[in-house]
Amino acid sequence: MSVYKKFLGQTAIYGLSTVFSRLFNFILTPIYTSVYQKGVYGIFTNMYANASLINAVLAFGMESTYFRYLNKFEDKKQEVYNNSFLAIAFISTLFLITGLVFSTPIASYLATNASEIADYKQYVSFFLWILFIDAICVIPFAKLRADGRPFKYSVAKFLNIGCFVGFNLIFIYVIPAIIKNDWMGASLFSWYRHQWIGYVFVS
Repeated sequence: MSVYKKFLGQTAIYGLSTVFSRLFNFILTPIYTSVYQKGVYGIFTNMYANASLINAVLAFGMESTYFRYLNKFEDKKQEVYNNSFLAIAFISTLFLITGLVFSTPIASYLATNASEIADYKQYVSFFLWILFIDAICVIPFAKLRADGRPFKYSVAKFLNIGCFVGFNLIFIYVIPAIIKNDWMGASLFSWYRHQWIGYVFVS
C-alpha cells in the first residue's frame, strides 16, 4: 500500500508543476493580448511555435532513452547519466554556436521588413539560449525523477515558473508604471522600450 501511496504522491507532485506551468501560460495570454498589439503578439506566437518544434528535436527522445538504459544498467547509473547528459550537451552546444553564427540570416528570414532585422536578431539569440538551457536541463530533471526526489524537482520547476511570471509582470506593468508616474528611480529605466516583445522572451 505504501508503494502505491508513494507512486500517487510523486505523480501528483510531478503533475502539479506541469499543470501550474500550463495554467500560468493560460493566465498570461490575455495579459499579452491586452498589452501588445496584434502584430507584436504575432511575433511571440511565431517564435514559440518554431521553438517548440526545435525543442523536440534537440531532446531527440533522450529522456526516454535515459530511463530505458537506467533500468537496463542499474549498476551503472552514473555512467548512464553522464553519457545521456553529454550527448544532449554536445548537440545543444553545437546548435547554439551554429545558431549564433547564423543569427543574422535567420533574423532576415523571419523579419517581414528590413527595419525589424535588428530586433529579430535579438529574439533569435534569446531563443537560442532558451532552447539550449531547456535541452541541457532535460536529463538533470529526469535524474531527479529517477532518484525519487519529487520535492527538489517541484521546487526547481516552481522557481522557474515564478521567475517567468514575476519578470513578465515587472516588464509589462511595474517598470511602465514607474516611468509613467515618474516615481523614484524612473531615470534608471531609460533603456525601457514600450511594446517590445523581447522582454517576454528575456523573462
